[in-house]
Amino acid sequence: MMAANNDYAIGIDLGTSNSCVGVVRNGRVKIIADERGSRLTPSFVAFTDEERLIGESAKLQRTLNPANTIYEVKRLIGRKFSDEAVQKKLPHWPYRVVDDSGNPKICVKYLEEEKFFTPEEISSMVLSKMKDIAEIFLGCKVRKAVITVPAYFTDSQRQATFDAGTIAGLQVLKIINEPTAAAIAYGEDTIALYESNILIYDFGGGTFDVAVLKMKKGNYEVMSVEGNSQLGGGDIDSRVAKFMIDYFRMKTGLDVSNDDIKARAKITKAAEQTKINLSVSALDKVQIECLSHGQDFICPTSRCKFELLCADIFEETMQYVDRAITNAGLTTNEIHEVVIVGGSSWIPKLRKMLEEKFPNKEIKRTINPAEAVAYGAAVQAAMLNNDRSVEGIQLTDVTPLSLGVDIVGDRMSTIIKRNSKIPVKCTRNYTTIEDHQKAIFFKVYEGESAVASSNNLLGNFTVKGIELALAGVPSVDVTFSLDKNGILSATGVDRKTGGRGQVTISVNKGRLKKEDIERMIVEMKDMEKLKIKSRA
Repeated sequence: MMAANNDYAIGIDLGTSNSCVGVVRNGRVKIIADERGSRLTPSFVAFTDEERLIGESAKLQRTLNPANTIYEVKRLIGRKFSDEAVQKKLPHWPYRVVDDSGNPKICVKYLEEEKFFTPEEISSMVLSKMKDIAEIFLGCKVRKAVITVPAYFTDSQRQATFDAGTIAGLQVLKIINEPTAAAIAYGEDTIALYESNILIYDFGGGTFDVAVLKMKKGNYEVMSVEGNSQLGGGDIDSRVAKFMIDYFRMKTGLDVSNDDIKARAKITKAAEQTKINLSVSALDKVQIECLSHGQDFICPTSRCKFELLCADIFEETMQYVDRAITNAGLTTNEIHEVVIVGGSSWIPKLRKMLEEKFPNKEIKRTINPAEAVAYGAAVQAAMLNNDRSVEGIQLTDVTPLSLGVDIVGDRMSTIIKRNSKIPVKCTRNYTTIEDHQKAIFFKVYEGESAVASSNNLLGNFTVKGIELALAGVPSVDVTFSLDKNGILSATGVDRKTGGRGQVTISVNKGRLKKEDIERMIVEMKDMEKLKIKSRA
């Protein structure tokens, strides 16, 4: 039995640099091309005085209208404005990001007015574009989707991505880790008769993940994940761009690193193209007419120079590979297959480093690395939509970070250990530190530091109505539950009173309120109406 003609579920790879959408139709996975015939759509949104642009048309605005062209929003979603990762990127973005009660908001000029958008709203615009691409191809409305995220995304980032899907008018069936989706794609393209240990090396535009999986005949068991949600091709571009800015300063005495945002946008665009060119050629020459103050920019470069500039980035990814293998309880010799995915995996140096780490192993690129994640997401979407053409797939994922609460002395008490299989439910017992204490307040953290406050604060909850007794006597069970999307919920129960009392949980770092989401859905529809009207 296939999905009904009007009931398709799509898989979306919501990437930092590019996004991709796929669907299972008539038992086959189809990666869908956009109106340009490209199966990769830039994750760009641009605003002008006349319209809102998404995709390639938005990316073309990067050098013309940099202050109102938004990209790399995946590096903002689900984070606080004060996060070190956000603060580090702010000087590199030509658009304004402001602090709105601790959360980042993007400020643009749109329809001749100043507008503020959350990262979820910008992401929802990209998702709506992918939804439109699928609907044009399928000839019907699409309401369901599986959306991928980096394996090292936090709970709040997953929640925020889920919200973005809802704002885009999608029922999000599942949030799935990108390397897991890539493994599904690889498994669909490979007949695995024997149990194999597969390493997925996923180097995308803004994130890096590595996962070790055990695979056999449609069964995918994730054994460990490692990675960095702030490491990707964009960081390589920034490294090359800095080299170009320094070179231009040396040649002309002009510094375009601060106020000249149009010049910086041109440099960023050229840096990205240089990275691509040097993946296929040993030499390249960058030429930009009238970069600044009438001065042209001409800069010869080479693959050798490029590899030296980015050597530490490449080496960092190999350190994550080593940790993932160790955490899976394996050695490099016990890895049977290495699969590389993500746009940045085209860089020859990375392939060479993997070949040196895994001698006598073929580094697999059996399917298009840039499409592998969307391919796997499409398979997962069809399965969750009861499409029997993809029956027989069993997927077991893991949580990348430990989850726990703070206890006396700012110590981290882990409840769910990292690399635990999802879904998972774990309980630990706690007590009071004061006589006749009426409630216990817990802060929820994720991370590996023994110092609780050094980890990522997710939220908090309070257990009330506990037994009034001397310190250390009450017994409160705290249960953490991670669902299939890797989203956390927590409860606390007093053993003596038998009641939960009043238990509240606020895992909402970057999470929107229900009324905010409903308002954004309406605003999204209004924008779509404006788009149609402007085309008339």
